[in-house]
Amino acid sequence: MAVKSRTEDGAPRAETPVGEIVTAVKVRSEQRSPGGYREVLALPAFRLLWLAQLVAGFGEALSGVALPLLAYAVTGSPAITGIIFVAQLAPRIVLAPVVGVLADRLDRRHLMLGADLGRAVLVCFIPFADRAWQIGLLAALVAIGSAVARPAELAAVPMVVSPAQLVRALSATQVAGSFVRVVAPALGAVLITAAGTGPAFGVQAVCFLLSFALLLRLRLPRLERRAESGPLAAMRREVGEGLRQVWTHPIVRGITAVEMLWQTVTASFVVVLVVLTEETLQLGDGAGRVYGLLMAAFSVGTTIGALVAGRVEARIGRPRLMAIGYLAPLMLVPAGLAPEVPVLFACWLVLGFTDAWAVIAMQAYLAEAVPDELRGRVYAFWMAMVSVGGAIAYLGAGLATERFGPPATLVAAGLLVGIGGPVLLLATGAIAAMRRQVADAR
Repeated sequence: MAVKSRTEDGAPRAETPVGEIVTAVKVRSEQRSPGGYREVLALPAFRLLWLAQLVAGFGEALSGVALPLLAYAVTGSPAITGIIFVAQLAPRIVLAPVVGVLADRLDRRHLMLGADLGRAVLVCFIPFADRAWQIGLLAALVAIGSAVARPAELAAVPMVVSPAQLVRALSATQVAGSFVRVVAPALGAVLITAAGTGPAFGVQAVCFLLSFALLLRLRLPRLERRAESGPLAAMRREVGEGLRQVWTHPIVRGITAVEMLWQTVTASFVVVLVVLTEETLQLGDGAGRVYGLLMAAFSVGTTIGALVAGRVEARIGRPRLMAIGYLAPLMLVPAGLAPEVPVLFACWLVLGFTDAWAVIAMQAYLAEAVPDELRGRVYAFWMAMVSVGGAIAYLGAGLATERFGPPATLVAAGLLVGIGGPVLLLATGAIAAMRRQVADAR
């Protein structure tokens, strides 16, 4: 669920860079050390890459507010709106194993440049789409660009900083991303209220072009390519090893299952909340503004939650931290029972706050459970599995909203995920494995 724990464009949390919140929390002490961010931002190559990710991320966060509103305005149907976002997830599911191989085999700078230019052109057509299939097709094509760009971006960072600077570099990227996810939805709410959704996509196109211009100046070291196997053989090997690790390791298996279920919360953000603000609350022209500010409130919650999580974990332990985080979807229950604007803001703020704890604990367990040499391919397959959960969740949320209405769907989603998440951790053996980890550490 895009924090990037759950992105505003409906992407699963894995689309949020994996481990971004836990990275930010773990390195707070390093950020205070001499040099800190200034040390890595003084590197020209990293600074260009960082700025390119920052401006492109701003455009994506802005689109995360505008696209659901446009899709519902054109279709008038929660179910069809959900299908549009299934189309947006499809490239991430299909291409997840492939793009990792491409990022290791082709010039990463060229991949990022092509993705930025292609997305800049495509988003310009979205405001003119007046059919559901047109919006779905354009959203899917843009998602292909994002699916190609993200692994190349992540893989490029270690190429431009030293190993000793890597943690600070990743932290600088994540802090900037958190800032963008707070500011962009709020500005998007104002822009959409004043001028509609169209200009938001124009701003997104400009952001991609700015990223393209920055990357033109970027120079990456030559990538050493392995010649022992072709891309198809490498892809088959990586997918197979990732699948085995996800299936056989109880912690990875349990967290993957829970994250697939968590996409019901993401779908509630994108499909159910749009219909709630557009129709149930009867906000009129202010619906878009309220929707954008609610997404900003969630991001504010995740930021605050991440900042205090380290101290909380030291007091109550990681298992309790994760347990509280995975109960966070229960905040959708009061939001559905009393769907009033102040209640919604309070619920979304608390949901974001506790969701950050779930992400931190989850990523820490994953990092400990997966060997370094398997981590990349496990994450790639994990992202694909979570995207499958997202596709199912969007379909279900759209159909349920159309049949039962937004409030009832929010309540059902909150109970399903809030209760189902801990049950899945228990059923998959993840909780028992986590307890063994704690015992072994002692």
